Amino acid sequence: MIAKDYYLVKRLYPMKTLVTGFIFIVAIFSIAGIVEADIPDLVGNWTGPYTEYTGDTGFHEQDSGFFFINITEQKDRIFIGYSMYSNNGTKVTHDVAGVISADGTQVSLTEQDNGYSTGRIIGPDELELTYLTDNEPISVAIDRFFRIS
Repeated sequence: MIAKDYYLVKRLYPMKTLVTGFIFIVAIFSIAGIVEADIPDLVGNWTGPYTEYTGDTGFHEQDSGFFFINITEQKDRIFIGYSMYSNNGTKVTHDVAGVISADGTQVSLTEQDNGYSTGRIIGPDELELTYLTDNEPISVAIDRFFRIS
């Protein structure tokens, strides 16, 4: 009787190993699917209020409609476009390029010859950025952007 039981166990061992391996592979792919984030689409025109400190003028706040970021193209997690604002009645634009974090919740961008911003994606139509530049005069800002188109 012992030999018969041994033969049965020996015969079922490869099947048990195969099932265990299959379950392990399914678990790994399930975890990978959970970790993989959807990449948000940021293409569009964005504006919103901000609070700023500038070395020459001090602290001030601005409502929506003064500073714009237009993201014109996005490929995977990289995007490009331009920023636009008015300085003493003159329209000023800067090229921008940025990246979205792997988890799809953070963003970093640079404005050509003008500084850097990092922040978070709050929702499909809302961003919060913190801006820094060491150009003269130094400046920092907290921007809240809403997609308007």
